[in-house]
Amino acid sequence: MNRKKTNSRYVTIRDVAEMAGTSIATVSYVLNDSKDRYISDELRERVLNAAADLNYVKSGLASSLKGKQRGILAVLTPQYENPFFMSMFIAIEKIANQYGYVLSTCNTFDDPKHEKEVLERMLTIRADGYLVIPTVEGAKNMSILMANNLPFVAIERPLAKMEQYHYVSSDNFEVGFRITEHLIQKGHRHIGIIYWDTAITNVYERVSGYKEALRQAGISFDQTLVKKGDLKEGTGMRLTKELLENSQVTAVIYGQYLLAEDGITYLRKQKVKIPEEISVAMVGNPAWARMEEITRIAQAGTRMGEVAARILLDQLEGKTMPGEYIRQIVESDLYEGGTVRQLV
Repeated sequence: MNRKKTNSRYVTIRDVAEMAGTSIATVSYVLNDSKDRYISDELRERVLNAAADLNYVKSGLASSLKGKQRGILAVLTPQYENPFFMSMFIAIEKIANQYGYVLSTCNTFDDPKHEKEVLERMLTIRADGYLVIPTVEGAKNMSILMANNLPFVAIERPLAKMEQYHYVSSDNFEVGFRITEHLIQKGHRHIGIIYWDTAITNVYERVSGYKEALRQAGISFDQTLVKKGDLKEGTGMRLTKELLENSQVTAVIYGQYLLAEDGITYLRKQKVKIPEEISVAMVGNPAWARMEEITRIAQAGTRMGEVAARILLDQLEGKTMPGEYIRQIVESDLYEGGTVRQLV
């Protein structure tokens, strides 16, 4: 057989039919190994040879339109560069591979409009299920999945004013409480906190945990020790400088890894000794913090990814009862490094 050239990037079932000299319907019966119609051995062989010669790959979209799964999981993240989210991806992919699925990953850039566009495009390729770290308008955007009865799991960030959905998260209140409590146990009473100014509620839960740890220790809350800002380069430096203008502060908590990296860079440039002159702790577990032995509380991204992937795959395999919504909190780990000084 001579291979025919096609104008399409992908070889289609029509191309196979033309080369085999038969109908599209016949090719479909042969390639789907249908048993409800007689196909002669000679014709079957001709179709299979044509498909092989053209390197034809069966269309997953065509199968999905008939109610079959494509083997694709869509994963949406707001920040590709965030190591916490990347650890989730790796874990999700490992679990997905075990079940024969591949991932289609997209960055929403924390932009609700772009998140909506990505979800709409994922619908056109018929992704089987969705794992989403939502934007601030995640609840509104997830409605498109719910309207199409598509399985999804929200990770780390809750969907505002929604109750019936699968959700995996760390306990952000506990994160803020434990890191603050650790500093208090080291003798610190003037503890500053620098965090991301966002409408995402879990960030404020960390601040609530910080306040509760102070309250339980009998330490008055001081608003001047609380600084918030965006994640632009230089913000962590500026807020650290503002915080250190309070001569009483002995320790600082960074509630986000970019702010921590920026702030610690500022301290070193100003030759402020850590922990002798200022103690430092942070939320997050990037590689540089591990190498420099920063005291930190690490949300278990790997574990969260594994749990979320299994919850989604259970839905796809029919193991989840209708109306059953799983919410699972994954515990975070506190690592004591060398950046917090014991006060007398």
